Amino acid sequence: MITAIDFGCYTIRSAWRDAFPDAPVRMRSAQSEYVILPDINRSRQLLNAHGIPRAECDDSIVVYGDHAERARWLSRIPPASLFNGGMVPADDPPARQILDLMTAAMLPEPHGADNLCAFTVPGSERRPESQEFLARLIHMRGFEPLPMAASDAAMLAEGRESMFTGIALVMGSETTEISLCRLGITLSSTRLPVGADWVDIELARRFKVQTWDKAGEAWLDLDAVREWKHDTDRHICNPVNEKERALAQLTSAVLDRVAQSVRKIISSSAAVQLLSDERLNVVCCGGGTQSAGFTSALTERFVDHDIAGRIQSVRTVDNPSHAVVRGLLIAAELKRVCPAAAAA
Repeated sequence: MITAIDFGCYTIRSAWRDAFPDAPVRMRSAQSEYVILPDINRSRQLLNAHGIPRAECDDSIVVYGDHAERARWLSRIPPASLFNGGMVPADDPPARQILDLMTAAMLPEPHGADNLCAFTVPGSERRPESQEFLARLIHMRGFEPLPMAASDAAMLAEGRESMFTGIALVMGSETTEISLCRLGITLSSTRLPVGADWVDIELARRFKVQTWDKAGEAWLDLDAVREWKHDTDRHICNPVNEKERALAQLTSAVLDRVAQSVRKIISSSAAVQLLSDERLNVVCCGGGTQSAGFTSALTERFVDHDIAGRIQSVRTVDNPSHAVVRGLLIAAELKRVCPAAAAA
């Protein structure tokens, strides 16, 4: 049985295909967030009354995943990410416990031989301890873990039209990953420690988009910013007011770093040797690419950094949030069918 799990800093997604021929791909998703409530009778009564499941940790009640938003009104504090700072938590026992529970809930029961699970590791750096922790969780569920970069997976999912050759860009909440591939083989890749959340946080700070807890303390309301940003009336290349101009400016700052990184990787020795001056297709996915005008803004940055001549096209995939997990599933299938080719 082959499976995949994309540990995103905002959403965790899994996919698998049952063993029988022509079985459809099945998927699950859950928010990678949690809220901590005091372990008192009132909290328990309210959670029971609303049918909200929970876990217990030390002297607290923890509500996690998609249920976290349902319990937010009890504390009025925005849910916390399971991946604080975009990393697997090293000193956050509740978050590590919840990751164990969510991994178990997201993966199906293994059966048959060759039970594989391809997965991503969040964070701007490939820290061995983070990969080892997530791999251990997967192994405990009966699957052989197969780590993979999100941008490599995106190319497998979305690179068919270009013979799996070109540039894959995945902009998540905390990081942006970029891979340059030729025939499905990665020639060069990089991770940037910036993603959509940086834009959202800066917008919330500048325009005081806030929510308040019971004690009257203000918290940045990133959910409200995301809802506003993804409104179809927003277009980052055609701002009409101060807030939209700030969105365009902040997005441009992130895309400048992306364009600089693309210029660097297409100038690598492997790229020069194997691709020469071939024009490349760029596929974009991840939650950070869903703003209207994203591809136009990125194209403008390529022009500014004098690499537009190397770019054939820039497109955001039809389902940018699920491209990575689909690519992971393809990678697991490839390894099962041809282990040597997948390892290459």
